[in-house]
Amino acid sequence: MKEHHLLADRPLLNLDEYHHVKGDALTKAKNMPREKILEELKTSLLRGRGGAGFPTGQKWQTLYDDPCEKKFVVVNAAEGEPGTFKDRIVMRKNPFALIEGTLIAAYVLNTSEIYICIKGSFHFEMSRVYAAIEDFRSKGLLEGINIYLVAGPEDYLYGEEKAMLNVIEGVGPLPREAHYPPYIKGLFSTPQNSNPALVNNVETYSRVPEIILKGADSFLSIGTEATKGPFICTVSGDVQQEGIFEVIPGITLRELLYKYAGGPRPGREFKVILNGVSSAVITSGNLDVPLDYNEMAKIGSWLGSCSFIVYDDERSAVRIAQEAAYFLFEESCNQCPPCKGGLGVASTHIDQMFSGHQVKSILEIIVNGAKSAPRENRCYLPAQGSIIIPSLMKAFRKEFETLLENPDLVPPKVVLPKIVDYMNRTSKFVLKGDAYQEQAIPAPWKEDKCFIDRQNYTR
Repeated sequence: MKEHHLLADRPLLNLDEYHHVKGDALTKAKNMPREKILEELKTSLLRGRGGAGFPTGQKWQTLYDDPCEKKFVVVNAAEGEPGTFKDRIVMRKNPFALIEGTLIAAYVLNTSEIYICIKGSFHFEMSRVYAAIEDFRSKGLLEGINIYLVAGPEDYLYGEEKAMLNVIEGVGPLPREAHYPPYIKGLFSTPQNSNPALVNNVETYSRVPEIILKGADSFLSIGTEATKGPFICTVSGDVQQEGIFEVIPGITLRELLYKYAGGPRPGREFKVILNGVSSAVITSGNLDVPLDYNEMAKIGSWLGSCSFIVYDDERSAVRIAQEAAYFLFEESCNQCPPCKGGLGVASTHIDQMFSGHQVKSILEIIVNGAKSAPRENRCYLPAQGSIIIPSLMKAFRKEFETLLENPDLVPPKVVLPKIVDYMNRTSKFVLKGDAYQEQAIPAPWKEDKCFIDRQNYTR
């Protein structure tokens, strides 16, 4: 495996193989002062690999500095962003880096409590993570450490960090107020003790061990000024070869789509690329943007979870907007009325565009509905709607107007990919709703005291 890469051609089978390929970062970390580990992480400029790209070392330092005696390490493994499969592939191929990263975090924060929050439907990933935990345990590396596997619900908001803490506590995937981030109000908090929680996603924790083993300078040597170290991209949709690719920052989106994903379908051209549903759309005129936090921000997008959903020129931009709006409306938890109401207005009025019963100024109603969603919101979901829906309407205004003028010319529906599995043989993703039956996998963890079942929660 290349230096600082997480993915090999085949899964690593056990901890001995992982140590042979990557080395033993945990032993090195436990012989380092905690302050030195924090300094290495801050110097490495590792940023979170799942959302806002917040500096990892700074987040860990905040928790380290908190005087509260009780702290928690929490793994966000509830990957639910449309078009994303990167954390699941890490858990399948290299769960040892994840467990080692969480154990280093537990050492730094001087805590014995680790929660790995994963969707209850991720059977194969859970079996790999559980086996990795037992491998560490069998070698005496979990003395004094409690690791809990939390099998949570399918809700998109299970992946929102405040909602995730509520799931652990048995409340359900409902985000707390915005002024209660995990480092302010952690797990099982009381008026006297905030019990702060460190929440990072799978890829972020998994990057930590090799930074500690090789040093921050080694990580800094990879990537661009604003984006250091490899990152994992998921590419789905209208490409020749869907897949999960570990790449170096600075390559262009065009290179990712052509060199790694094989280019567009025969006779077609790329039209729209969504980076999940959390940022403005990327059009074909921006394919030469480097994959870098700063450069992506210049075109109104973001690296985020690097989940690129590709639509070619056969697809309708109005249909894409319809799918994005409905997904966000459906997944809104209904705690913040402007969110549910605004996204509901946008979604229902886009639907009306295909029914022939449009009201006057329908395009303005859609935009205003989307933009009105983020008001006193507890999470980022309504902001996502206020960005992605208007950006599609702005970039492809003519398509929306043409449909209004010709309501009988209804374009075919499109798919917003909710990925279930990946088939290496065909280089295709299996999506939710496909005719597919996941193979039953033995679940020894279900009888284990570390297993917490929260997946049956319903709103």
